[in-house]
Amino acid sequence: MKNNLISASLSTQNLIFRPTEPPVSFEVTVNNDSDRFANFQLEIEAAGEKQSSEYRWYRLEPEIAAAQPHGSSTKFQVFIFNTPIPGFVGTVNLMVKVFSPQLGRECRLLLRLQIERDKSPNLISVELPVREFQVYPVNTVDILVRLRNMGQQPANVVLRFAGIDSSWLMGSAERRLSINPGLQAEVTFQCQPPSVVQAPSQIYPFSVEATSPNSYPANAAGNLEVLPVGFIKFSTPQHRQTLPPGSRWLLDWKSKTVVYELLFKNASNLRQEINLQIQGRDWRKCTFKKYPETANLDLGQTAKINLEVSKKRPWIGIGKTLLLEARPELFDQRLGSTDPATQSLELEVLPIIPLWLQLAIAALIAALLALLLRQSPPQHQASVNSVRVSGTSSQVVSGSDDCTLRVWRIGTSTLKPDETVGSNVQPLKTCGRSHKPQGLLEITNNPIRVLRFVPVENDIVAVGLDNGVIELRNIPTGRKISQLQDSQDFGDRVLDLAFTTDSLNLFSGYGSGKLRVWSRSLVNEQWQTEPKVFDIKKQQKALTDFQIRALTLSPDDKSLIIAGNFRRFLVLPVNQILSSNLLKDLSVQKTAQDGQSEGQEDYIWGLAFAPNSNSPENKILATSDSLGFITTWDLKQCNPARIEQDNSDLNCKLLARWQDESQSFVRSLAFSEDSSYLVSGGDDGRVVVWYLKDDYTLDKTKSPNGKTIYKSDKKINSIDVKNNFVISGSEDFQVRLHRIK
Repeated sequence: MKNNLISASLSTQNLIFRPTEPPVSFEVTVNNDSDRFANFQLEIEAAGEKQSSEYRWYRLEPEIAAAQPHGSSTKFQVFIFNTPIPGFVGTVNLMVKVFSPQLGRECRLLLRLQIERDKSPNLISVELPVREFQVYPVNTVDILVRLRNMGQQPANVVLRFAGIDSSWLMGSAERRLSINPGLQAEVTFQCQPPSVVQAPSQIYPFSVEATSPNSYPANAAGNLEVLPVGFIKFSTPQHRQTLPPGSRWLLDWKSKTVVYELLFKNASNLRQEINLQIQGRDWRKCTFKKYPETANLDLGQTAKINLEVSKKRPWIGIGKTLLLEARPELFDQRLGSTDPATQSLELEVLPIIPLWLQLAIAALIAALLALLLRQSPPQHQASVNSVRVSGTSSQVVSGSDDCTLRVWRIGTSTLKPDETVGSNVQPLKTCGRSHKPQGLLEITNNPIRVLRFVPVENDIVAVGLDNGVIELRNIPTGRKISQLQDSQDFGDRVLDLAFTTDSLNLFSGYGSGKLRVWSRSLVNEQWQTEPKVFDIKKQQKALTDFQIRALTLSPDDKSLIIAGNFRRFLVLPVNQILSSNLLKDLSVQKTAQDGQSEGQEDYIWGLAFAPNSNSPENKILATSDSLGFITTWDLKQCNPARIEQDNSDLNCKLLARWQDESQSFVRSLAFSEDSSYLVSGGDDGRVVVWYLKDDYTLDKTKSPNGKTIYKSDKKINSIDVKNNFVISGSEDFQVRLHRIK
């Protein structure tokens, strides 16, 4: 017997197949003529066939035969259920290949397959290679449709696009084409949604259907998503109103309400519902009503919300301007916020008795008032926002909402206007007020928010204004040396300033949440005209609507501390700020404990570093907040830990925490020069001394609730400490000196 031989035979040499009718079959008998066990496999190839793993036209039973001993035979049943060549009619030769992996031999047999014409309708298939599309209004998108003729006859096909407005299509929604048997064709429909206000952002289902006289209809479906684009325009025709709204010359005790019209125009392709939030410096002093409560905006529409603001008016006094801010909230926030995001509103509240009538009454005692005024020293005429003691401890500079900068001489127990300044200030009127010249360093056109002395140049003070301008002025001349302002962002309120000890870098914090860095190469050189700008709330996702309320530098100038909303502070490396335009790995310290609020209206107001006189490595920070808490931290013991989808949490070591008995805002903090005590001032009108132990915890043996050295019924806005005396600036327009025994 010969080794490794295969012999095979077919049950027939000719076979007839007609598509759409039952499969036809034939048998293949394979004999094992070898001297070993072997199994056999079959493959069939058609002449002219384009082989594809996705297209099957026959099947085998069994697929693979079991191993058989020599001399045995195996039978395969072959079923043909489709044409080997789509659309082919006629005779095709089939090559039957029999092979065995064990024997390494094969045998080939030939069979003639007669394919007859199919009398049933052609089969047309429709396919969308891509079913999901996205496009912006006015842009175009190509939708590809692929058709295949599965039958044996040419097909004249009508392809229709449906489901989307036909005006969106660039060209006809109906296409006609002819497809030969077994072939495919591709058709592209180009779709262009109309303008923003005519194409709402949503998902538009569509379908394509192919019909042919000799075929069944076929279709495929997809979705076209119009993406959101545009903005909501926010405006108001009246930013400033007066209460009462009528004549200010008449006696009117009934009016206590004004109405602001807030307009919203939908220039987007999103239907919007708008809710209105009121915030700003003085929002707690008023009551509000909105009608309607929300504004519903369809595409291209303009809607109005009337904001009714009520305020109880005093009987006497002068007009006071309240600052409010209207901030809309969009129901669908895919477009972010309105444009602009907020509108500033001003309400001038006049007394019930007109000023002229008050003056007429006051004329009866004019002589006495004039005498008292001549004897009383000059003061500010509005809230004092910032006070600072010079490096020589001989002068105090104060800045106020009355747009003036004043200089005071420190006496034994009092403050007196500095007689060396004020002679050259002209005119003596600004922000609607007249001012006395004694001690008046300079006037500005905007309220003063913050003051800082330049460390190396103690005769120069930096002045941060409400309109975003920083002025550097000489003392005692008042001459403006430099003016710093970001040319890309006007009107951003300056809330705090911090100099490096070499006076070459100035950090400024703003109500927008932006940090700006101004630099110069040498002390006598001019500052750079454009600053580096860092948007903290964009880089710190957890701090939306963040305002920088306080800044301070560590004694070694290596760390910048930023504080504001949400009762949190950030620690930024100074070298990274100065060397880069990007902030990386921001570190955040939460100060709220379990159960305490940390919302947008919860602030850290005060920041103060303990002086480094005891140790050059000292990094003890004190913070104060809107709940009256004062906290001391050791920043040398901070351990940032990654938080998922957020920046680092510092986990700094908390040394001590205590709460002022009033539980009201503590707006300002300062350490004594030997770090033996802290001084605080806040909304309860008290200046309080807190004695500390060597480990910076509260020394309860001396004063467990703090030692009050001054009490007023007006807020304390700013304090500074030097040589055991405290300077305070308050909402009652006064700058005061307090001695600590």
